[in-house]
Amino acid sequence: MYCTNCGRKLPEDGSPCICGAQNGNFNTQPPQNFQAPPQNFQAPPQYYAPPPVRPVTPVHGMLKRFASSKLFFMCALLFTVQMVVSAVSSVIEVFTVLQNQAYLLERTPIGTNFNVEFNVNIVPVQNILVLIGLWLLYASAKKADTPFMSTAGVTLFKVTEILRIVGCGIFCGMLLLIGLLVLLASSGAPNVTNYTGLPDNIAILIVGIAFVVGLVLSVLLLLYSIKMLGVWTSLQRAIQVGVLPKKLPRYALALQGFLIFCDVAAMIALFVLNAWILIPGSLCSIAARVYVIRCMAAYNREVAGMEAGSF
Repeated sequence: MYCTNCGRKLPEDGSPCICGAQNGNFNTQPPQNFQAPPQNFQAPPQYYAPPPVRPVTPVHGMLKRFASSKLFFMCALLFTVQMVVSAVSSVIEVFTVLQNQAYLLERTPIGTNFNVEFNVNIVPVQNILVLIGLWLLYASAKKADTPFMSTAGVTLFKVTEILRIVGCGIFCGMLLLIGLLVLLASSGAPNVTNYTGLPDNIAILIVGIAFVVGLVLSVLLLLYSIKMLGVWTSLQRAIQVGVLPKKLPRYALALQGFLIFCDVAAMIALFVLNAWILIPGSLCSIAARVYVIRCMAAYNREVAGMEAGSF
């Protein structure tokens, strides 16, 4: 046993502890002189709020279902094939022209004036961006681990429209400048158009009509790009927060139909000129535009169905 005063072990004969304690209150355990440390610890403040949870709406499901559909895949695939075939055809045409010109150069007498001319069909930057955007949308929609999609593809669509708006603005400015210069030249020098073999007034009329037509078409294309920029912005917001996007305007489908008509006319011209190497590119372009029209019409039906159901 131990002393309750000093904690020393008590004598076995029962005598008091040497510390002088006279009471008989003995304890078998040493004194517990320690105290629990004060609870001064506090949790650190939350400086960063947790990210908000994005609500999932039926619009998200509709967009993922549409962008991962076979129709959307075929649209992107045919557009890719059309660009690849057109690029390969252009390269083959360039090499063919250079080979023919080299053959003629070997048989041309020295000192003879000889001009080498050929056209190269370069794939526009806008088409490349649209192609990348289509595949980004499809890849994002095929992800099954998340109900959301990435907006990277739609952002590329917006970039193409901005580039087209800038290009149309520059072209309209150039047309206005050229028209002003032609007007000043024709008023100051009436005989400036005599080299055409037409009377001055007829030549000026033809130039004026061509100028007006070009300016009107450029303005219409500019307005179309501005409208489509708003459509892509609404689609981007729909992917982000799940609100209902705008439908594609009807004249967007009409424009694709007009481009199909142009592709058919170009293919007929290539057939007449025996430019067989470029015909596959025109066929692929026609097929791609047909699927683009189908894809755009299906998208409008999906949006209209969501509007009718008020999702």
